[in-house]
Amino acid sequence: MILQALTECYEQLARENKVGRDGWSTAKVSYAITIDGEGNFQGIQSLMVQETRGKKQVLVSVSREVPLQKGRSSKISPNFMCDNAKYLLGAWLESGTEDETEKNRKKAQEYFQAASEYHQKLLEAVDSREAKSICLFFQKWDFEQYRDKIGISIEDLLAATNLVFRSYETTEELQKNEKIVEAWNQYCKQEQAGEKKRCLVTGQVAPVARLHPLIKGVRGAQSSGAALVSYNAPAFESYGKSQGANAPVSEYAAAAYGKALNYLLEKKEFHQSIGETTMVYWADTGEEEYSDFFLELLGEAEESDEDKLLDVMQSIARGNPCRYKESDMSPDTKFYILGLSPNAARLSVRFFYAGTFGDMIKNIEAHYKRLEIQMPAFLKKKYPSPRGILFETVNKKSSKKEIQPILTGGFMNAILSDTPYPTAVFTNIMIRIRADKEINRNRAAMIKAYIMKNIPEMKEAVNFMGLNENSENVPYNLGRLFETLEEIQSEAYDKKDLNTTIKDKYFNSACATPAVVFPILLKLSNSHMRILKREKTGKYVFLNERIEKLLGSFQEKFPRQLSLEEQGTFIVGYYHQLQKKYEKKNSENKDIENKNTENKEEK
Repeated sequence: MILQALTECYEQLARENKVGRDGWSTAKVSYAITIDGEGNFQGIQSLMVQETRGKKQVLVSVSREVPLQKGRSSKISPNFMCDNAKYLLGAWLESGTEDETEKNRKKAQEYFQAASEYHQKLLEAVDSREAKSICLFFQKWDFEQYRDKIGISIEDLLAATNLVFRSYETTEELQKNEKIVEAWNQYCKQEQAGEKKRCLVTGQVAPVARLHPLIKGVRGAQSSGAALVSYNAPAFESYGKSQGANAPVSEYAAAAYGKALNYLLEKKEFHQSIGETTMVYWADTGEEEYSDFFLELLGEAEESDEDKLLDVMQSIARGNPCRYKESDMSPDTKFYILGLSPNAARLSVRFFYAGTFGDMIKNIEAHYKRLEIQMPAFLKKKYPSPRGILFETVNKKSSKKEIQPILTGGFMNAILSDTPYPTAVFTNIMIRIRADKEINRNRAAMIKAYIMKNIPEMKEAVNFMGLNENSENVPYNLGRLFETLEEIQSEAYDKKDLNTTIKDKYFNSACATPAVVFPILLKLSNSHMRILKREKTGKYVFLNERIEKLLGSFQEKFPRQLSLEEQGTFIVGYYHQLQKKYEKKNSENKDIENKNTENKEEK
């Protein structure tokens, strides 16, 4: 399904002339090796250009159409006319010891020798001055002789993605030379004349790809590329088949899906990263507007565009065509989302969504509806992004603040398919709350959404955007009661006079074992209330009434313990009560003023 979708994507991109021809691919190139007609080395020219990333100007490699690059295993395998410095120059670095240095030198010679034989095999019979100059270069070049004349540090040269050849006389990049192009195309036809089988992707009988293309651009994967499909050990093979013969995919389909995926990973409008998971998304029509809308909907939109974005989301979710940024979008358009993460020299598929754009938007809208919760005035965006929620599972004090890839895949799949959220996301958020006692909008909203989606029988306890003063749910009211006791303490004492608060000392145990902790807290609050009664009478009367009402909702004794889900309800109740204090036009403040006025009149 994934390879079929990517192959169809390639065919759409090919119709729009956005990807390379058959036998060709797009690659990042950093330098050009300049040679004259006799194959003599004339220098190395940087092809990199400056690009603005954030607030910085950085040098980046340029994209070039080059002969199709092969997938590599641990064996030496050169590419034609475009490769790294080890293959095209035999470059190597001196190491700390003589033995290591000699080992590096011999290995580099092996790389260069393989590239030399490969190029001379393809070009020796080509009647072209440019082709002959490349053959002569490989015959004459000696890295140790020219090491100090290259003009670029060896470290930079080895770190570069790819190099190509360039004519000293014409300045033409030689992979574009007509005779060399013709020789490569002829070679590709001969290579494809091998064993034919029915392709599992296209259904056509065609030559089978032995090795699949490397995919570049996945965050955390090898810069040289990683394999999406590979058979690198006998344990993965069967019936005596080797490598690609285990699941026959034609040369055409393998090249097609590789080109499509590399194109999508090269263009920033078609992918984004959440932790170590890279999400790639595209519409079957090839229109970028669908990907732009999806990217912004996941939390990347500017605050000023959010209301318009949500209006369009609601319209599409209801099956209505609409316009966004001067473009027409249909809910019936097929849309794909692929989640990839690195796994050594290969890629792991974390999730894959295939469906209509309208269904996906409808599922995202349902997710956002579950996340609706009262929020502080300083927050401008109405909904937390998936990245923002997942970041709440990360220890902020850790040196490596990375979201677990397994959480990203399951969470995104749940959002896009409207299936239950992974328990691990909820559990990890609860762990972070127990560790740092921080209950913010993102955490409270996700706990609320998890309970609503995963535990329908508890849905009514939290299905409120703000405080539910009429709730009879015990865990919810316990959370409200704890926040009220915390508020009493903060009103009775100045913050600078408190070494620890009841939240610092008792929150976790109050959340898990209320029967043990709340009697202690109520006893402590009596001394705090005496201070309020003496110094803040209005506040005392108001908070005392709230405590009496909350205690009245517990018909029996406090529960001995709460399940993890009930602890989540406790936290939602705590958060709702806390946010009530910060409303701009807080009705409680008016009540307090009225109480103070009444007391003054009585005196």
